[in-house]
Amino acid sequence: MDTKLINELINCLKRIVQETPKFHIPEKGFYDNLNLKSSEFAFIVDVNRKGRKKSKFTLQLRNKANKETPLLRLDLIGPDHPNPEGDFPFSGEVIPCPHLHIAHPEYGDSIAYPLSSKYANMYLSEAQFDDLVFILKSFLKRCNVGNIDDIAYEYQTELI
Repeated sequence: MDTKLINELINCLKRIVQETPKFHIPEKGFYDNLNLKSSEFAFIVDVNRKGRKKSKFTLQLRNKANKETPLLRLDLIGPDHPNPEGDFPFSGEVIPCPHLHIAHPEYGDSIAYPLSSKYANMYLSEAQFDDLVFILKSFLKRCNVGNIDDIAYEYQTELI
């Protein structure tokens, strides 16, 4: 994918297409997804709480036609990310978690950005990190989803 297509996929207006007006954020150790559509493309937002050694919370936007390369991936819980060397912001730097990965034509999803950077554009405070619904809605806004509030989001607070 080239930069123009990546940007078009990320920035096009999308809507959630769900059979029910509710989405339950999976419990620790589980995974679910939301389906999105734009006028031209179909997408998946993965909501992943699986983790081999410890719990994690990862959200990613993928184009259904090119599922293997996430367009955006928010890692909320996990290790710091060492960026490769190259010609892009934060090249060669270690980016602490949480961070946002943005697809790149040359590097795929191997570049992470601090949430507060203009590239990530995901300004979350420490206090908001405990609110999984707020984080999911913020990620959907970053993905340019227009009907976020048409869905009721649920999770079990004692499992966070």
